[in-house]
Amino acid sequence: MDTQMLIRMIVGALMIVVVGLLAAKRVAWLTRLIRSGQPMSEANNRKDHLQKRITTQFEEVFGQTRLLRWSVPGIAHFFTMWGFFVLATVYLEAFGLLVVHDFHIPIVGRWDALGFLQDFFAVAVLAGIITFSIIRIVREPKKHGRDSRFYGSHTGGAWLILFMIFNVIWTYALVRGAAVVTGNLPYGNGAFFSQLMGAILRPLGVPANEWIETLALLGHIAIMLVFLLIVLHSKHLHIGLAPINVTFKRMPNGLGPLLPVESKGEIVDFEDPAEDAVLGRGKIEDFTWKGYLDMTTCTECGRCQSQCPAWNTGKPLSPKLVIMNLRDHMFAKAPYFLDGKESPLQNTPEGGLGEELRGEKESEKHSHEHVPESGFERIPADSPLQATRPLVGTLEEGGVIDPDVLWSCTTCGACVEQCPVDIEHIDHIVDMRRYQVMMESEFPGELGVLYKNLENKGNPWGQNAKDRTNWIDEVDFDVPVYGKDVESFAGYEYLFWVGCAGAFEDRAKKTTKAVAELLATAGVKFLVLGEGETCNGDSARRSGNEFLFQQLAAQNVETLNDLFEGVERVDRKVVVTCPHCFNTLGREYPQVGGNYTVLHHTQLLNRLVRDKKLVPVKQADGGMDITYHDPCYLGRHNKEYSAPRELIGASGAKLTEMPRHADRGLCCGAGGARMWMEEHIGKRVNVERSEEAVDTGASAIATGCPFCRVMMTDGVDDVTSTRSLEKAPEVLDVAQLLLGSLDKTGVTLPEKGTAAKEAEERAAQVGAASPPRSSKRLPRLLTPARRRPRRARAPRTDSKPVTGLGLAGGAKRPGPRRRQHPPRTSPRPSRPRAQAVSGP
Repeated sequence: MDTQMLIRMIVGALMIVVVGLLAAKRVAWLTRLIRSGQPMSEANNRKDHLQKRITTQFEEVFGQTRLLRWSVPGIAHFFTMWGFFVLATVYLEAFGLLVVHDFHIPIVGRWDALGFLQDFFAVAVLAGIITFSIIRIVREPKKHGRDSRFYGSHTGGAWLILFMIFNVIWTYALVRGAAVVTGNLPYGNGAFFSQLMGAILRPLGVPANEWIETLALLGHIAIMLVFLLIVLHSKHLHIGLAPINVTFKRMPNGLGPLLPVESKGEIVDFEDPAEDAVLGRGKIEDFTWKGYLDMTTCTECGRCQSQCPAWNTGKPLSPKLVIMNLRDHMFAKAPYFLDGKESPLQNTPEGGLGEELRGEKESEKHSHEHVPESGFERIPADSPLQATRPLVGTLEEGGVIDPDVLWSCTTCGACVEQCPVDIEHIDHIVDMRRYQVMMESEFPGELGVLYKNLENKGNPWGQNAKDRTNWIDEVDFDVPVYGKDVESFAGYEYLFWVGCAGAFEDRAKKTTKAVAELLATAGVKFLVLGEGETCNGDSARRSGNEFLFQQLAAQNVETLNDLFEGVERVDRKVVVTCPHCFNTLGREYPQVGGNYTVLHHTQLLNRLVRDKKLVPVKQADGGMDITYHDPCYLGRHNKEYSAPRELIGASGAKLTEMPRHADRGLCCGAGGARMWMEEHIGKRVNVERSEEAVDTGASAIATGCPFCRVMMTDGVDDVTSTRSLEKAPEVLDVAQLLLGSLDKTGVTLPEKGTAAKEAEERAAQVGAASPPRSSKRLPRLLTPARRRPRRARAPRTDSKPVTGLGLAGGAKRPGPRRRQHPPRTSPRPSRPRAQAVSGP
């Protein structure tokens, strides 16, 4: 054995053993950490849809479909990732060369095709890291501030990884070039890059290239091993964890319905919760193993941040920084909860900051100087204080997540939609809200008014239920009301779920009347619930008040199941005008026993147009110039982008898209219960979106959501007041646009009272054909399946503290606001706000 081979074997073995032990220890610790998260219920065990999970792995991991939405960086990442897959064969050869000077992989090791692929992807990886470097230089956070998607990311670590990849490529080139000269390369001319390097190194002679090959080989392996350790201790854990996170993601994605509240692996029964049930996430240990996996998988790429409406309007919420803060807090606290150790300062006063460490907190500065929005600057990541800081708290309290961060979220789903590794940001944010609302009674004051109105009146506006049918008096055709005009769903095709906005908000009522007229014109048999409707609970649930959501949902499900009694699931058809109702009734009510076929009105109207039951007449001048705003809960959350646009086209209007549309559409700012809260920080989201709509030059803005319509109308008014516009664009629903272009030739709408008269005639016919019955009415018997569930209790919003449900310590009464917001510098929005009501 010659000297060079001996050096290869000894040095190579030492490196592999040392790094292997260190890497194995780190992997074992990370595995233990992730597995220590709270278990998940059987209904949410992430083991279902096995075939789809395998398919998703091929699409998102191997196909890089999510990253390829971002063309240039996506292509660069695609070739870099596949480069590492192919270059794994190079490292297999490298380990073999430690013991055999002319080692080659059995069977395929001398194929020129393999040599070509290795060289091609080596060059592609080099091009990829050059592309990444240019992108990072162009979007440097210190130059662009919050406009850079890398703002807040660990940019130093990213540059280190790019440098390590560069080292992998140049040492690869030296090894291959020297092997060409020494005759040890098992490939011919197919390995074009290796042959080029061989031509460059050939003048040095064979002996020199033998030493170059040995030293470059050891350097190549050493760099790979160091790279492995860096990855295991950095944000680049996603290299190994992303495929796992994609495998265990929510199916089909983390959008649409929220998950039920779980505690210790069981779905919480709000009628009889366990004594020790934890409602939501109040500390890092409350997160599930999937939450821990999300935190450790984050790549800090900032795609979520770049799309977030809150971040883009100057608010402190960045989905990326939320996950990063949770991750850093988890890593800092893990040594305590993994080993069962007592946290430092555990017995100090509330807030957890002992006097002996307060000076340390103030004196130490975190290196992340440009992230005031995150918790990094509050307490150094490596400080013992990390283990005792509250999960949600103000600057003074040293909270990991600031309340302003937590309550700025509109749950629009832009973060989840764009995340390349399927992190479920919304679930984590809502779970933290749940704890704040149901366990701590800490929430913005406006939500207290909302909750009271929902509890007492069944709608956010606090209006009387009898007023839900006022809009019917304003139309000149028949709209049957269940329980008043008709007593059965028999003979009807759809229930028209009007919704709270559609019944009470003046602008939304125009949509309601337009949809009702369109359905009547098309000959669709439909009815409404009238006073039988109650708010679906979307705002309550997304603001964290699961108690109240369960109460509202139980009431609605009982009403709907009574209406659809004896009707097959496929025929339990509901049409809605509100995407929030669409999402809640269709995708969340199955969690509480309500299974219906729910359609958004644009979907049904589009079908009626295709079936020629509605015939729009295209205008000769090309129609209005329209821009369309995608409602988040219709588009991103439920992937319906085409139906509204097809209706706009059918009406003869010209569609001009905003720069941000479809899956990258900007939220109007109303989701996540933000409809009922003021914006005290930064620019109003609806103004930002309205400016974008006005800038298209369109004469009208169409949408398919009553909340969006309110927000966009207010936003346009604000824009109009600050700009000299000849005419402000009108905001209207797609249904109104279609109705205005309709050919009503030969159409006769049913006269008022028609349904009631028909019901009376049917009842008379049935009575005549039936034997006489006793006039005494028998009491209605409820079977257990039909018995109305007990009302779930919700946090009280009056002065009395909540102590029900038998929870340890009960829930705390809402305290005073902990700080005053600065005075508004912009006019208050004119959209209707929930108003407090008294009495049921």
